Amino acid sequence: MLASLATSSSSLPRWVPARALALTVLLLPATAWAQTAEGRAARDDAGNDPPEAGESAVAAEPETPSSTRIACLDDTSDEGYQRKGVQKRDFIKRHRFELGAIGGFHASDLMSSTYTFGGALSFFPSEDFGIETLLTYQPVRFRIEEPFTAFDQRRRFNPGSALQAMGALLFSPVHAKFKLTEATILHGDLFLVAGAGRTFHDTVQGLTWQAGGGLRIYLARHAALRLDVRDFILPQEVLGRGRITHNLTIFGGFGLWFG
Repeated sequence: MLASLATSSSSLPRWVPARALALTVLLLPATAWAQTAEGRAARDDAGNDPPEAGESAVAAEPETPSSTRIACLDDTSDEGYQRKGVQKRDFIKRHRFELGAIGGFHASDLMSSTYTFGGALSFFPSEDFGIETLLTYQPVRFRIEEPFTAFDQRRRFNPGSALQAMGALLFSPVHAKFKLTEATILHGDLFLVAGAGRTFHDTVQGLTWQAGGGLRIYLARHAALRLDVRDFILPQEVLGRGRITHNLTIFGGFGLWFG
């Protein structure tokens, strides 16, 4: 169009090409707006843009799951259940006391294996560290003596009982979760324990040391199930022979929290 105007400019007045150029500039936005309106009208009901020149309508492929996606953080599982995902701790030990009742099985290097029971009181000045006082009772027997007693009817060791009073430091750095059902998750703590105290019995000749670990599972806001495994190390003398003995004890019980 501009070329034809330039060719015939010698036979037309000088103002004609300038007016034609101005008219073209004014019509360009109107043409673009019309094309845009046609494109909007051509959109489908799903809100997708129509294919442009040189393109074909291709159905969108489903998104490929990312290799870094964490499945446990999805909203629902494959079966449609609501996932728990990452949660805050629902039980805080800091500045709280635990009063526990425990009992279990006691296996000694020197004495006979027997039962034991008692109680424990713990306080946690922080979430990961605590202090504990443990009191236990256990029968004491020396079954190895029975063959000698049966031979000459002479008793060399009198059965009895022993009391233990122990102090310990607790270190609980690991928080655990246990899935019971799709809708129920119990929280718990793994802990380590180390300390010392006294075992009150005639055969014990010094301090008693303890080391071990355990698990607490919080059943409710103020109740916990606990399982402890501890080794009590103490010097003992029986029938004139002294030695350092290891006494492996497995405790189970319940704890009530307050504070």
